[in-house]
Amino acid sequence: MSMKLRDIILFGMMLTGFAGCADFLDVQPQDKQSEKQLFATRGGYYMAVNGIYNKIAASALYGKNLSFELVDVISKRYQPLLANTYLTALSTFAYTDNSVEKELSSTWTAAYNTILNCNVVLENIDGSVGVLPEQERRMLKGEMLAVRAFLHFDMLRLFGPVYKLNPDGESIPYNESSRVSVLPLLTADSVIHEKILRDLNEAESLLANSDPVIAGGPMASLEDGQDVYLRYRQLRMNYYAVLALKARVYLYAGEQARALDVAKKLLTDPKVNEYFPAVDPTKLLANQRNPDRVFSTEVLAGIYKKDRVAVYNSYFSSSSAGNNYLHPRKDFVSTNLFASETQDYRFQTWWQVSSGVGETGHMLIKYKDIDKPSGETDSEYFYAIFMSLIRLSEVYYIAAECEPVLEDKYGWLNEIRGRRGLPVSPVISEEDFMTRLRVEYLREFLGEGQIFFLYKRLFGNIIPSENGYDLNTYEAKEENYVLPMPSGEIENR
Repeated sequence: MSMKLRDIILFGMMLTGFAGCADFLDVQPQDKQSEKQLFATRGGYYMAVNGIYNKIAASALYGKNLSFELVDVISKRYQPLLANTYLTALSTFAYTDNSVEKELSSTWTAAYNTILNCNVVLENIDGSVGVLPEQERRMLKGEMLAVRAFLHFDMLRLFGPVYKLNPDGESIPYNESSRVSVLPLLTADSVIHEKILRDLNEAESLLANSDPVIAGGPMASLEDGQDVYLRYRQLRMNYYAVLALKARVYLYAGEQARALDVAKKLLTDPKVNEYFPAVDPTKLLANQRNPDRVFSTEVLAGIYKKDRVAVYNSYFSSSSAGNNYLHPRKDFVSTNLFASETQDYRFQTWWQVSSGVGETGHMLIKYKDIDKPSGETDSEYFYAIFMSLIRLSEVYYIAAECEPVLEDKYGWLNEIRGRRGLPVSPVISEEDFMTRLRVEYLREFLGEGQIFFLYKRLFGNIIPSENGYDLNTYEAKEENYVLPMPSGEIENR
């Protein structure tokens, strides 16, 4: 095994191991001496922080519920098998079903537990003089503020009101302490403007002069003698990911001018094009052994998912998934999703005709296993254990939607179309643009959880041509787009 591949694998083991070593962070710390000992060393800080990133990758959060399964099912991406009563309940918005309530509760609990862990680190980090170099202190503080904002924002997008309709509606608590306590429910507007954007602004300021990604890029490999703590920036909430997240938040809040400003700050930065280049079709389409199906070069931030192949085998493989099998309705992918544009790289590399007795249509192979590269290409194995949280393509979509001039909207959209092997779309109308933009989201983010949030933000109908579940139109309804807060959380108020 080469040095690069070994170190990538060891780093993944560190992520898992560190979470175990920092088990005291799973609850409010009672043993202050243990906490003091942990944060007495540089390695202790990274142990705690890596444990937090490991929690983000867990099934209750972005390793399943907030990526390819729960939020994708409620956006009508798939046609679950009737034998799976949990998935069929989800697909019909049956949020009071016992199994659905249990899973929603696990996601809420995991998110706020991880937020509490961030606060433990944040409360200790300002006292880390002499323990952490100043650059690293600022970097880790910026990361933890960004993770805290990121998790709160997705809890708001799930459990909060439809912002477009009711920005002053009661939403979620915002936890800024390591103490376990009942916190007040804040309005959606105050969560976004007084809490999330405040944390992201501070994170941006801290990371702007401390994040190694700015000088060195993602650094998704490790050379002899290099410090593992300062590498693998795509597995961290890095400076560029924070900017993208700010643009996402501004767009959700309907502040298109500000969203556009932040998006352009990213898209006009020459370092972004250098560090996060478009996926190379020569290494993708003609490569059957180990193609980069997640387009990892374009991912600003993602998670380490050491068992990613199990995602494919357990949910998307028509021959092995069993009752968990998630697949769109027959002909949806070729007839609706890609229609006359099957030259799209995403169709060519993310979809495969289903196999097996009685199976029809296409299955998603975005997370299918790849052969382990050997020799000089060992570092490429990184993308076999990688899942996206924030893509650069989303920033293009945000810029496109927020441009005030129609020609400029199509301009940004066509840049992404070019990256996907597609021809330029002619400038037609606002209605045509929004139809094309929505299709782009459906093609780009299936299996990554962003499509539900698109529908909720727009308060849009799920129309037959976009519906992977059946041929019906599902009108926008608050009861479908506002998930119920866990009953235990409500009872404690």
